Amino acid sequence: MLILIVSIIVTLILSFITFIYFKLIRSQKRVYDAFRAQGVPSEPFIPLVGQLWHMNEANKIGRGMDYIVDLVQKHGSYFLFGFGPLTRMILVEPELISDVLGRSNTANYQKPPDLINIVKPILGTHNLLVSEGDEHDRARKMLNPAFHFVNLRSMVPIMSNETVKAIDSLLSLASSTNEVNLEIQMNSLTLSIIASSAFSQGFETTPHAKESMCTTFNEVKDVIEYRTLHMINQIKFLAELPFWGKKIVDDGAKKVNDFVDQAIADRRSGKSTSLCAGQDILDLLLNAVDDKGESFSDQQIRDEALTFVLAGHETTGNLMTWTLYLLMTHAEVLEACREEVDRILPNGTIPDFEHMADLQVIEAVLYESLRLYPPAAFIVRQCIKEHTIGGTNGKSSIFIPVGAMIVIHNYTLHRREDYWSCPLEFDYKRWMRDPVSGLKPKLTHPYAYLPFASGTRNCIGQNFAILEAKVMLAMLVQRCNFTLVPGQQIVPEMKGVTMKTKYGLFAYVEKREI
Repeated sequence: MLILIVSIIVTLILSFITFIYFKLIRSQKRVYDAFRAQGVPSEPFIPLVGQLWHMNEANKIGRGMDYIVDLVQKHGSYFLFGFGPLTRMILVEPELISDVLGRSNTANYQKPPDLINIVKPILGTHNLLVSEGDEHDRARKMLNPAFHFVNLRSMVPIMSNETVKAIDSLLSLASSTNEVNLEIQMNSLTLSIIASSAFSQGFETTPHAKESMCTTFNEVKDVIEYRTLHMINQIKFLAELPFWGKKIVDDGAKKVNDFVDQAIADRRSGKSTSLCAGQDILDLLLNAVDDKGESFSDQQIRDEALTFVLAGHETTGNLMTWTLYLLMTHAEVLEACREEVDRILPNGTIPDFEHMADLQVIEAVLYESLRLYPPAAFIVRQCIKEHTIGGTNGKSSIFIPVGAMIVIHNYTLHRREDYWSCPLEFDYKRWMRDPVSGLKPKLTHPYAYLPFASGTRNCIGQNFAILEAKVMLAMLVQRCNFTLVPGQQIVPEMKGVTMKTKYGLFAYVEKREI
């Protein structure tokens, strides 16, 4: 019996080692060797851990984002490194990026499977974020009209009303606690705006729905961030194990899904209506049809709505956090914002859609903030069909093998001094529109600035995000005085799939006399 038990244990151990070897070592070494044979620069191949130790050490001293910047200085605009067991090719060369993200190469790349493992528990798989092929193309065509400015303009009152309530709450909190963490406050505000824009009346009138859903979202999000940072979500069999907060994610996902399912049922039966002058996101999802006149299923509506809420609020909340930090450290820019806001929105006027085109300094500040601190600091694509990038203008081409992962590192890309003058300076004027044509200045390269990605997989909600951010920023500088709490360390860090402040952003906030 003992011999049998030992035999079983040895067999299990050998099976596990074999699985790890073929899934996490041999397959990654094959990709690594294919690139190295072409002379692609690289950090050493270290099975299972890669450069994760060095990245963690950099994170501990607040240089997590600069770690990649340093590697670009060392290797150039493309190179290999190991993100734990996974080999990645970092890419910060616009010409090569265009060959990956360009519309003509869509069939060669897809979102990586580990992204699906990360978001599936809460967002499902039938959404624009992770769907592929015909399903993605169909959904994209159905949803594009929903995010046109004609539909978004009716949502501006929700944006301004939620911002008014958030400012009142912020000032009340600041008076009682002296200092506030603006990162938490901005993410709470954007979640409230986007969720109200998506679910409107049901979200506003159901007792404690807003507080309950916001709390659940944040709990699930925090656990997903933990699981992602510890490589649990990137490895499927680990993600399925009942450890590391999986129950919190599963229970939270069920609660959120049940709420959305009820919201869909209520809207279909006429028990709830939009708070917008026109249709809200739920209406637009319910009314969208494809070329054959067919609608989304309820599951697709739920997944798309949750993706819009969960993915959209955090990126915009982080944009607002970094923008307020930049304004608190650049008094002359804050004053330029206030001069514009006081002129266009005198005596505390609440902004509406007609004001948006005139808020050009506000808009330029947001675009410059997205350049220096892009919330989506990297874009990942997996090669699914052998492909070659480069090879133009006398430069070498690079063969991309099937299974290779490409990481476009926006944080570093947006700071390349050969594409941006004074790249580390916060210069909003580089985005100011021409006073005659109304056009923004032309980029030195169309793929040198990618806060919303590009091509067929660019962010469908970018118009909503910029509109929302303009409303929030205009009202915040109009009604509040912000002072950065001295002595704190403000450094960017990847948490989950977005870039945040490592330790938060603490400020003194006071009411501004209008």
